[in-house]
Amino acid sequence: MLIFPRLFLLTLVFWFSFNLWVTPAQASIKLNEQFKATASCSAFQSIRKRTNPGNIQTTPDTIYPVTAKNKEDATYYYLKIESASPSARWVSVNCGELVGTSIVEPTEPKSTDNLLAISWQPAFCETRPNKPECLTQTESRFDASNFSLHGLWPQPRDNVYCGVSDSIERIDRDKRWFELPDIELSEGLKKELAVKMPGYQSGLHLHEWYKHGTCYSATPEEYYQESLDLLDQVNNSVVRNLFVENIERDITANDIRNKFDEAFSNQAGNKVSIQCKRDNEPTRRNIITELKLNFMGDIESDTLVSDLFKNGENVSQGCYIGEVDRAGFD
Repeated sequence: MLIFPRLFLLTLVFWFSFNLWVTPAQASIKLNEQFKATASCSAFQSIRKRTNPGNIQTTPDTIYPVTAKNKEDATYYYLKIESASPSARWVSVNCGELVGTSIVEPTEPKSTDNLLAISWQPAFCETRPNKPECLTQTESRFDASNFSLHGLWPQPRDNVYCGVSDSIERIDRDKRWFELPDIELSEGLKKELAVKMPGYQSGLHLHEWYKHGTCYSATPEEYYQESLDLLDQVNNSVVRNLFVENIERDITANDIRNKFDEAFSNQAGNKVSIQCKRDNEPTRRNIITELKLNFMGDIESDTLVSDLFKNGENVSQGCYIGEVDRAGFD
């Protein structure tokens, strides 16, 4: 007669023991964040007992997933440390800082009003010579004779940081780009992006995704693949030829806009703005740094730039005349 009650009691004991083992303490509060360690700290299996199987320590500058904190005014975060067994560990909040989550809610609908910013990198480097991508630039590198990707920006201009946590936005605005959570890209795309977006060396790809890409599409892969497809079409046109054939010479906004008309029709030139800056001393040349292309329409991997120009916004020409700079510092 006592067998069933005893079995029931044993089942309850087992159930509670199991759930206490696989989850943080009941008083903990769930999180979906990432934690960047700034010091080497003990990673405890139990806060109260201070047990640390394997003597696991956090690694400075490493980012760990966070699933919980021990209380509202947290003193410990519950991290996942892949090299540990068990992998779930408690680490003091003083060991680093939360940097938000790299998970971004899909943007609905996908942005159809966009501005493509493409750089003439030699001119950019004249104004920012100490950037890593500028210190390594050569006349034989891709960006010495092709436009490079700055970014694809959903419009209007305040359409930024969609679904991004406050902590990530703060890091980005502080230009601490390499402290941003990494993004997932296929190996082929990552290699292509590193060539066609020289600012990759400075973490520009992370900045552009979190600020602009999150308002464009659901994944970095889609955002950058389609951005590069558009860039390639410009680089395979007479617009790029105009720049290459006039290195160290002045060209006008009309010259550039006429070439866009020739390449893409649909009064494409009226949708393009030219950006210039003064070179550093002593030359003070007016050099062309960037072109901004205004697009309207759905963008897919096979979308033609000429189609996107059809309903794009007419804009002012911007800079009237500027020099096409050569790679290297004058």
